[in-house]
Amino acid sequence: MTYEYKGKLYPNYLKNGNACFHVFPFAKHFCRGDGLDIGGTAEWCFPGATAINTDQENQFEAMNLPDGKYDYIFSSHTLEHVADYISALEHWKTRLKFGAPLFLYLPHPDMEYWLPQNNRKHVHLFHPEDMTKTLADLGFRQILCSGRDLYWSFAIVGFNA
Repeated sequence: MTYEYKGKLYPNYLKNGNACFHVFPFAKHFCRGDGLDIGGTAEWCFPGATAINTDQENQFEAMNLPDGKYDYIFSSHTLEHVADYISALEHWKTRLKFGAPLFLYLPHPDMEYWLPQNNRKHVHLFHPEDMTKTLADLGFRQILCSGRDLYWSFAIVGFNA
């Protein structure tokens, strides 16, 4: 049921992937219509979204989204892999309709294994308060941010203004 990493206990389900499954019920309240799932694979894509399956080695897709304006962008456990996440967020914003939500699901810094010094696939560590400020600074409004959940992650949603 649990495993230990650096003296802390975590639930085994963290090793199964598919983190987005845990936040879908909340995201469905915000993400409706024609949207993109950045980082989504065909099997783990947000229901109804177009999957933009970024490759962690070649992050081309995160910086080159399809043309058009979308009703939402959903992204789960992807932004921490993107080298220039600020430029990515700015680009993603250009693909959102006015008032449309950007919904991010990110690893929480309480999870030891997901820290960049322990998991070299992660190039960033995000704190909920810092991401709230970042989205505000980039022009998102009505930002809502959760605390750490039982997947050792947090959700944040901001609306394109």
